[in-house]
Amino acid sequence: MTDLAHSPQAATLSDPRAAERVFYDGACPVCSKEIGWYRKMRGAEAVEWVDIANGPTPEGFEREALLKRFTIVRRNGEAVTGAEAFAALWRALGPTRLLGRFSDRQPFLWIGERLYRLFLKLRMAWR
Repeated sequence: MTDLAHSPQAATLSDPRAAERVFYDGACPVCSKEIGWYRKMRGAEAVEWVDIANGPTPEGFEREALLKRFTIVRRNGEAVTGAEAFAALWRALGPTRLLGRFSDRQPFLWIGERLYRLFLKLRMAWR
């Protein structure tokens, strides 16, 4: 029998910087495909997935802001966007946990944010 306290899932649940809620644009084909891929990963069952395009706006958030930038809420209650949000999501999922911890530091956050902003320009063409 596996000791839950030492399991990879327990490590994710105890990581305050890992994603607890993920807001995504379900009307964006690229976004939906990527989120679908993440939802199949180990640890995804502990994350709440909120499709902003096809559901109500969560209290305390602005719909347009959530549709404009990838946003998550960490287990510690902090909301973050962009590259920082991806790092938090990756921390929450078993196969990408180490990538998340690595990318959640400078200069990787700075580089990731620049790449994310470039992606946003391309995404506008798809949307």
